Amino acid sequence: MKQILHFSFVCAAYLAPQTNLLAQGQLVEGYIITNQNDTIHGLIKDEGWTRSPETIQLKVKNGPLQTFSADDTRGFGISATNEIYKSKKIGLLNITLTQMYLTAPFLETKDSAQVFLQEIVTGSRATLYEFLNASEQPHYFLEKGNLLKELYYYPFHKSINDRAYLLVYDEYKKQLTRLCVDADGFKAYMPPYQRKYLKQYIEKYNDAFSRDYKLLKSENRGVTFDVDVNIALENWNQPPVVLTNKFTYGFGLRVNFPRKFRNRYLKFNIFTTPDAMPRNNATPYEEIPLTTLEIAVGSHFGAGKIRPYLGFQYSGVHKGRRPDFVGFQTGVSYKRRFYLEIGHFANFNVAISKSKLFTPPRISLHYMINFNSTRGKIL
Repeated sequence: MKQILHFSFVCAAYLAPQTNLLAQGQLVEGYIITNQNDTIHGLIKDEGWTRSPETIQLKVKNGPLQTFSADDTRGFGISATNEIYKSKKIGLLNITLTQMYLTAPFLETKDSAQVFLQEIVTGSRATLYEFLNASEQPHYFLEKGNLLKELYYYPFHKSINDRAYLLVYDEYKKQLTRLCVDADGFKAYMPPYQRKYLKQYIEKYNDAFSRDYKLLKSENRGVTFDVDVNIALENWNQPPVVLTNKFTYGFGLRVNFPRKFRNRYLKFNIFTTPDAMPRNNATPYEEIPLTTLEIAVGSHFGAGKIRPYLGFQYSGVHKGRRPDFVGFQTGVSYKRRFYLEIGHFANFNVAISKSKLFTPPRISLHYMINFNSTRGKIL
């Protein structure tokens, strides 16, 4: 155990000085538009934005990284994916599913914020924007005739006669109906409150007047991939495999889900322990490589640089040289590039494999290499 702790501290000590060089975020080509309507091109720090940003960072050629707020600029854009964000002042409603309401909440804003809203589609008559709140939930705003209004859709719980009911404000349907009264011959089904269908609806509305509307290709930001390279200290204490802090190395592939599901992942790994010594009933211990295949699904928590994560994993060994593992992995990441992970520590496969519930964990250090495109740069 002392060796495991020492290994963890060594990993953390190594990580600290390297993060400034290797994991400061992805810089992508883009631009900002100032309040004076000037366009400044450079590299924008792409944070992934699981909530609508209030500030962004831009680096011009040979210059430092500068921070701009939504008050300082009219908007910004990311060139490769044609994503456009506009600075808008919006009212904030505080209606949440976590609260039980005795009376129906009012659709009245009490707070406001200046934020960057992502432009989903724009045309000759109307523009649709997306706002992601602190809970990573989307809300949509419609701009027509220089008037910006939220399309209201809020589910909430209400107590009626000591019983809880799930109710929904879907005022957006009436709002869209009123929007379209000036479009002669416009016919479209009322869309669900989802990005894809609202975008199609506004496209059709704009098309009723002209065909000059602009389709943004922001959908390009989909599933992304990272290559995982790692080293570890492997532990296992269930015959025929008994390992204590054995050096292990491996590689893998992580699938990252898009947009508000960005914290979630699917991961495939292969670990190799070069000098393991498994045995069976027919042969004595022999020194051979032990290859472990793993699949894990999980989620990071939070939106900061340092994020803990928890995953559910399956772990099996080539040729069945040890019992299969079905259980948890956990750890902490720095900017989702460096990872310190504790693997296979609680085995729920005990009934089938007749193994122990708690097993000595594998302690591993991972580095994720961006495998998605050449547009990003590591600062």
